[in-house]
Formats: sequence, structure tokens, C-alpha cells
Amino acid sequence: MSKSFLVKLLIGLAWVAAAVLWLLSVILPDTFGFFNLSWAVVVIAGTSGVALLLRGLVSDKAGILKKIDIALGALLVIIAAVSVAFALALPESYVWPVIAVILTVAGLLSLLATGGKKWDGGDNEQVGYKDYRTRKAEEEKRNEKEDEE
Repeated sequence: MSKSFLVKLLIGLAWVAAAVLWLLSVILPDTFGFFNLSWAVVVIAGTSGVALLLRGLVSDKAGILKKIDIALGALLVIIAAVSVAFALALPESYVWPVIAVILTVAGLLSLLATGGKKWDGGDNEQVGYKDYRTRKAEEEKRNEKEDEE
């Protein structure tokens, strides 16, 4: 099975788990009465975020694709953290520091996943690169030498 399939499967299972727990909260309010929409968002966004973070870390994709997975995963983990804050009725003063921690960890993970390489390392960064004008000048010199011969 591919990594992409496993991520999709994990996200799908998170949706099923959230739906089942929400249904159980309606059917058995004494046991599962705590589960509401905020907790459903926590389950779905948290699982999806962690899955995307892991895919970003272990994928064989190019740098920018890894960083997109990690950024999207971090965004979903932030959504899950804010939902936990609302579900537990935590003070708002906790929310911003938690978001800052998640963003800095995501930045560190994207640096580790790409090995610090730029995603668009162009030819101009390679040793011996010649720009358009230099190549044209050399081509004209070659043409002049060929014409002289």
C-alpha cells in the first residue's frame, strides 16, 4: 500500500470514528454525552493533521510538496488545538501560545524533511552556469570562427 493511500485511509477512519462517537452521544447520553461537534472536529482535524505531518516527513516528494503537506498538517493541528480549547472552555490566553508552538514545530519539521534545501534550486546555482548573454556571446564567437574557416 502506498503512503498516500494509508493517509487517506486514516483520515477516512477518523471521519467514521467521529460520526460513530457523535451518534453514540445521542443514543447513550449518559456515557458519551461529553462528545459534541467540537470533539468531532478535534478527532478529524487532529488525525488528519498528524497524518499529513507524517506524510510530509517520510514522503519521497520534492521539497515544496513536503512543505505543503507539513503546512497543511500544522494548520489542521492548530484547528484541533483551538477546538480542544473551546471544548474544554480553556481561557483564550492559552490559544495563541499553543498556536505558536505548533507553527514553530511545523517549521522545524519542514526544515528537517527537506534537509534545508531550497525547493527550486535552479541551474543558475550550479557551478559553471552561464547565463543567456554569455551563452549567446560564445555561440556568436563559434559562428564567427566557423565562418572564417
